Amino acid sequence: MSLKTFDFTTKDAQALPVTPAEPRDFDLARFEDHARAADARFAEFLRAPSGVAVWQRVRVADVFRDGCRDLRASLRWQLGGLTKSLDYLTDAPNYLEPWYGIGTTASAFGGQYEWLEGQAPAMRAQFKTLDEFVDLAPRDFARVPIMQTTLAMIEYFLDATRGRVPMSWSDLQSPLNVATEIVDISNFFLGMLDQPDKARALLDAISDVVIAFTQQQTALIGDALARPGHGFASSRVASGIGVSCDNLVMVSPRLYAAHCTEFDARIGAAFGGFAIHSCGNWARWIPAVKQNPQLRVVDGAFTPQTDPGYNSDEAFRDAFVNTNVIVHARMVGEPDDVIARVKQLWRPGLKLIVVTYVDDPIAQKKLYHDIHALCA
Repeated sequence: MSLKTFDFTTKDAQALPVTPAEPRDFDLARFEDHARAADARFAEFLRAPSGVAVWQRVRVADVFRDGCRDLRASLRWQLGGLTKSLDYLTDAPNYLEPWYGIGTTASAFGGQYEWLEGQAPAMRAQFKTLDEFVDLAPRDFARVPIMQTTLAMIEYFLDATRGRVPMSWSDLQSPLNVATEIVDISNFFLGMLDQPDKARALLDAISDVVIAFTQQQTALIGDALARPGHGFASSRVASGIGVSCDNLVMVSPRLYAAHCTEFDARIGAAFGGFAIHSCGNWARWIPAVKQNPQLRVVDGAFTPQTDPGYNSDEAFRDAFVNTNVIVHARMVGEPDDVIARVKQLWRPGLKLIVVTYVDDPIAQKKLYHDIHALCA
């Protein structure tokens, strides 16, 4: 019997059990065939004005906790996930990710990680107020340990897989998220109201770092680059950049539109489009997010098993039907739960990616076909 609510006892509701794999044991040829076929289906989906794609995500919990601290261990976990993904039907391949916490961009402004056992690295804000943060110039990336570890991880992954496995960028986060890793979160939000020029200057400086460091990673990853990246169905045939903006729901839609849309659009313009993720129910922010002329993908949770504050099917369906903006719908749950949500969310004219997390290969393959039949 499936659990119809969020399981607060699990460390990662979206993760599947995975056995690590050594690089020497990873079946590169088999994975390449699998990824090539999925890329072809994804390219067809991207070209169509309407339709559905199914991404069976194999999220490996340890990669997004302190397992990221050891790049060799991270790769073993990720190769285990890629091996498991071969048992499923999917319209976009799973991919490697040089994930090293969410403080990469903030580290350019002096941020340092704190490591707690069994958890992802944390970063405390260095400054209490915007007035304390006076130097907007980032450090030389070559002198930032977190950034250099990220680049070393990319190089190691490429070498171990001979550049034959798709890989995304690191998790750089939105300017709004990063700002609260630099300045105390409550005071930064107040500063958006009381000191808008200073708040915007910080968001502008952060945007420069996101663009510059992503460009550096792009040059390093080369033809293996899978986009839009972290948390999104991604492919070497796709474009755009995926950015997490969980602080979206912490400010009003008006404040987001006034202070953040411009910088998100600038980042999107540098990489061929903007894909946005937020946890929680962010339906009320849709009109503000839609003001971004670079918007290409919107991500959200659409089952209670994914997020206790999951999104309204109708709000996203009605807002994005016939817009060519892809709705990227994460759906943890049993196949019947997923099908029920897809029935509510789908309408002809929508571009929909259904993200599934079904462990049993037989059940997953049936769900894959059922979703495609429902949305045909």
